[in-house]
Amino acid sequence: MPSKSKSKSPYKFSYTDAIQGKELYNYFGNRVLESRASSGRVVAVKVKPTEGFARSEADMMHYASQQPGILAPQVLGCYDVDPEITVTVSDLVEGDSLDNVWHTMTKEEQKSIKEQLKEQLRLFQQCTQPYIGRIKRQETRNFYDRIHFHFMGPFESEEEFDSWGLERVKSPIAKKIWARLLPGMRGAGEQKFVLTHGDLAARNIMVKDGKITGIVDWEYTGFFPEYMEYALATVIHDCPEDWWKPHLKEILEPCGYKRAKFTAAIKWRGW
Repeated sequence: MPSKSKSKSPYKFSYTDAIQGKELYNYFGNRVLESRASSGRVVAVKVKPTEGFARSEADMMHYASQQPGILAPQVLGCYDVDPEITVTVSDLVEGDSLDNVWHTMTKEEQKSIKEQLKEQLRLFQQCTQPYIGRIKRQETRNFYDRIHFHFMGPFESEEEFDSWGLERVKSPIAKKIWARLLPGMRGAGEQKFVLTHGDLAARNIMVKDGKITGIVDWEYTGFFPEYMEYALATVIHDCPEDWWKPHLKEILEPCGYKRAKFTAAIKWRGW
């Protein structure tokens, strides 16, 4: 279940700043509004059902925004505005989402965007933790369940994470096969898990004048093995942006055939 901690907020605004505004985005009920705080500052207000939200999402986006060079919006506040709705207030990222402008770009402009995204991923991988989860050892969104809002972790090791995943394999025969294969699929030596955005869809990449201005929607973020960004982009997400997947495969480091197959084996679409 998502954390409902009422501890003192580290952010700067009160819930009264999370007001109605111009709708910028609406994806399966997750809305983003452009609003203006009482100070006059223009902000983005992300509105989500409280049931499907964990405050650790805001904590992770705040963490990412504080890392040198990472283009995550700065979080200004996170509030329950009524028993069923939670809002996250952040800086408004300038520009257009990449899905709206990619096909108007020249080949050189597209190449530049991909290089910029590679640099963002390099910066992500410089941010590490010795466990799988979110900062302060908080749980992460269970992205293997595609239709429910469940959470998972934290996990102290890749072995523990794989063992949790193995329990999701329904076929007893397949479970035995994966139990033999998984030890050889894990990295050796000291384990460090890297900052992972988790949903690098083109709609979540903001651009202006040929430059990436921000990466938004950190719902699936956490610290994971390096393969996870690729696995999420190519196996987990049923992305309507099929045209974007080949470009992501060029940008991201492949996770390997066996790891992709195991990821697919524990994904559950609900049917």
